Amino acid sequence: MNYFCYIGYGSMFKKVNNIFLVYYGSFNTKCGSNIHILELLTNFKKYVNLIMFAPGQKNVNHTLSGIKYVPVIDNKYLIQPSYEFMLSFYLLYYSIKNKPDVLYLRQNSFPFFPIILCKVLKIPSVVEVNGLVIDELKVTNSVSFAYRIFSYLALLSEKLNYKYSDRIISVTDGLKDELIKLYSIPENKIFVINNGANTDLFKPMDQESVKAELRLEKSKKYVCFVGHLAAWQGVEFLIYASRIILEKYPNTRFLVVGDGIMKSKLLEITSELGLLDKFIFTGNVPYENVPLYINASDICVAPFVKERNVKIGLSALKTYEYFACGKPIVASSIPGVKDLLELSGGGISVSPENPDELANAVVELILDEKKRNLMGERGRKYVLENHSWERVTRKILDICNDII
Repeated sequence: MNYFCYIGYGSMFKKVNNIFLVYYGSFNTKCGSNIHILELLTNFKKYVNLIMFAPGQKNVNHTLSGIKYVPVIDNKYLIQPSYEFMLSFYLLYYSIKNKPDVLYLRQNSFPFFPIILCKVLKIPSVVEVNGLVIDELKVTNSVSFAYRIFSYLALLSEKLNYKYSDRIISVTDGLKDELIKLYSIPENKIFVINNGANTDLFKPMDQESVKAELRLEKSKKYVCFVGHLAAWQGVEFLIYASRIILEKYPNTRFLVVGDGIMKSKLLEITSELGLLDKFIFTGNVPYENVPLYINASDICVAPFVKERNVKIGLSALKTYEYFACGKPIVASSIPGVKDLLELSGGGISVSPENPDELANAVVELILDEKKRNLMGERGRKYVLENHSWERVTRKILDICNDII
């Protein structure tokens, strides 16, 4: 049934011709939200006319087509306020010039004007939600005056936008439940659409060739983590688990692909345990090169911690990208991630923050090549059928079509 629901743009999406995509994130940073929004941009453009609005900071790549870069004051305290101010003029001008069928807003920072404009001009609106400000506050230690002001504005923005948008897209079931509880939003207004993977970029490659390209030892087994090095990722538990893994299979090495605020701390832990020669911390890697590291690996991990993650669940980009490359996953049994592993049959879930369980699961897969390959095949098949970015976009367009 789902196949016929989404096949053929002409029959299903013919009402939706023009979309405004509004983004408040910074393209000067490397993060999952940028990947997400750019993948949506690319895939939306296959079906509709689209204008995307984003902050026009210094050093941003202005060659990407379909994006209107809004002038901002490039100061960390003034970027968002200046963007909100200037965006109001841009949106008003382009709405008068060519009124969109739908405005699609990714909720981050503190957007107010887009949804207000939609109510005034009677433009249907969709808000995408990937997390809650209140949860971000719990894992952030900043107590500066500016941070408290921005947090207060972000909470107000959430309340306004969730109340007055026509539809809300949540990336997990847990997040949907929290939105209903916190903001008394009708359940039928919220739709759950998980994240996806670029299955043309993230695909199986010849492991020996990739290892040679990255100058990795062909004789070693590699365990890979990809992502922003933040507290909730739990990379320290991979480091603790590595001691056990190396005791049982000394020929293992570990790839940590990405950068972030936790990198110095993680290097410190690795050094204290005498494991620096067993780990490769790559730092930032171009998005198009990430599949090389995944394909060079035998097992991929996502050792998320409980805090921030358990309540709303996760729809983590890395898990879909691991699977798209045909790799088995060992991941914390966080709602959303655990469900993905069980539905796909592509990995093993372990208790969060438990190095012993993490290590034992990794060793189990290292020692069983047949099981690794089978899980990798199952994971890729599941992502191709359910979580390509094109399929995600089609689901969103179906919702847009329903509100115009």
